[in-house]
Amino acid sequence: MELDRLPLSYCFEWDGVDEATRRRIMAEFAANGARHIVLASGLLKQLAGEPALYRKLAAELVASGLSFVDAHAPYGDECDLWLPVAEYRPQMIARHKFHLQLVHDFGVKTCAFHVGNRAYPGYPLATYRDAARRSLEELLPVAEKLDVTICLENLYKPLNLPDAILDFIGEFRSEHLGACFDAGHANILARGGAYREGTAFRSCATMNALPVWDDSVLDKLLPHIVSCHLHDNRVLNDDHDLPGTGTVDWTTVLSKLRSAPQLRCIQSEVKPVRNRIPVSRLCAAFARLLAAPSGAGNAGLNE
Repeated sequence: MELDRLPLSYCFEWDGVDEATRRRIMAEFAANGARHIVLASGLLKQLAGEPALYRKLAAELVASGLSFVDAHAPYGDECDLWLPVAEYRPQMIARHKFHLQLVHDFGVKTCAFHVGNRAYPGYPLATYRDAARRSLEELLPVAEKLDVTICLENLYKPLNLPDAILDFIGEFRSEHLGACFDAGHANILARGGAYREGTAFRSCATMNALPVWDDSVLDKLLPHIVSCHLHDNRVLNDDHDLPGTGTVDWTTVLSKLRSAPQLRCIQSEVKPVRNRIPVSRLCAAFARLLAAPSGAGNAGLNE
């Protein structure tokens, strides 16, 4: 499979962006060859709370010539699937059902979910696992009805690890539950053991746990990958930087993704605002990345 034939969408940090700026940024993406952007978690939060934005955003997409091709559900706070606090769960489930409806309304077929981010003191891992399972039990029928695939994304905390994701996929056996492979997170999970001050250790410490290192995340998830997040880092932090600026082995990642039997779309999860990357440079970098011949290596990715 040639990756440059799959839809490519671009993530952007839309939080706090006003309408005029949003229109300008969309026009800039389109002017630099982009056809799709991500229905990102920040946009979904705004849509859920601002009914007028629903119509505005649809009009802005038409005006720019862009469309949404994938989505990312809100996470953290009281949005995690593993939310263990019983009194918070009904609101979380209701919100995610609404998020799935919004995803469907914009014609999007895949939505990445984190199993969990925020830690709640006093709850054992088994409680988190049971909570995540019950969340999927309630959300999957909605996703199936709307024809949206929930894609569980690999991170570093327990229950976001590839083996846990495979357990959930194996338990539910739904065509609407798959994996979202995150190249940057997999890089940290493969190489982060040398960085005790790194993001993986810091993240797991909030749950009084240690990271479980794994250099075969992509191999494990490959048969179930429906969407992917591509970005780079230097392992110490989750930089979400341009491919070629960090230590991700892009030759291996791209070669294996070409054989992912269920892969439907590719996402740049580079964060251009955080890393001060012009849209023109971002789009050019992904054009080079996806057009690079197999075995070309990392050289020349970030010219």
